[in-house]
Amino acid sequence: MTAEEILSIHTDTFNRALEEQDYAALEGLYADDYMLVRPDGSVLDKQKVLQDLRSGGLRFHSIELGQTEVRMYGTTAVLTAESQAASSRNGVESRSHFRLIAVYVQQGYSIKLVHFQSTFLR
Repeated sequence: MTAEEILSIHTDTFNRALEEQDYAALEGLYADDYMLVRPDGSVLDKQKVLQDLRSGGLRFHSIELGQTEVRMYGTTAVLTAESQAASSRNGVESRSHFRLIAVYVQQGYSIKLVHFQSTFLR
């Protein structure tokens, strides 16, 4: 597992799956104990995130990353980045600018996303 691999997984698998509504790819990427902490402090587990994406009317139209930094700790990687996203929920469009932390862990031959947290930026 390298920093370059993590950036590739985050953009080519995670962000792509969100934009293309590829829930099977997300289900495969999320660890069983995946945790999402939203900017409002609410916490969702893997099943609740997937349910929200599938039935909550949330759609990502574009996601752009900047100021990325990946720090490696053995079989764990911490990605910190700035992101700008265009999305809609039930047809209501919005744009967001946030800082994110994504934690990836090597589990056997797979790399899994175990934690994602974001904070809105002005």
